[in-house]
Amino acid sequence: MTGERRREILATIQRKPGITFRALARELGLGIGDLQYHLARLEKEGRVFSRKVGRRRYIFPGRMEEDAQRLLIAISTETRRNILLLLMNRPMMQKELAEALGISQPTINYHMSELLKLGVVRAEKKGRNVIYTLAYDPETVLRLVNEYRPGLWDKLADGLIDLLAGGGWE
Repeated sequence: MTGERRREILATIQRKPGITFRALARELGLGIGDLQYHLARLEKEGRVFSRKVGRRRYIFPGRMEEDAQRLLIAISTETRRNILLLLMNRPMMQKELAEALGISQPTINYHMSELLKLGVVRAEKKGRNVIYTLAYDPETVLRLVNEYRPGLWDKLADGLIDLLAGGGWE
């Protein structure tokens, strides 16, 4: 039973690389302690590894490329996915991002600081403004999403349609 449970955990992580610890527990219907035990064993065997960013713990299959890890963490929330979609089009200032997404500048600031820590975006100060750019070329983002999270395409397409319909994308 233990080996079977561990295989199920590993299969889920391989299917959804970058899944958060809590989402994995929910999806598999496992208790926190039980999941911690199995993940510790899988990490010791080198079959998975986890990365803590902020208050979330993200779990990846072993030997996943660094760029893919950072990008998968970055696209784990809808707001950050939308920010990256906008930045794939052109560099933008915080105020422009806030207006395009219909959220406050402090909220954009929080998400941008997280994206900067991950190295997914760059910030360049120009006078009183900060211009944000994507640290990856858009083709790399598309390749990594397609390779590791193909099921995310629908969410990205919906986000793109919403941004275009709202006039947030020029």
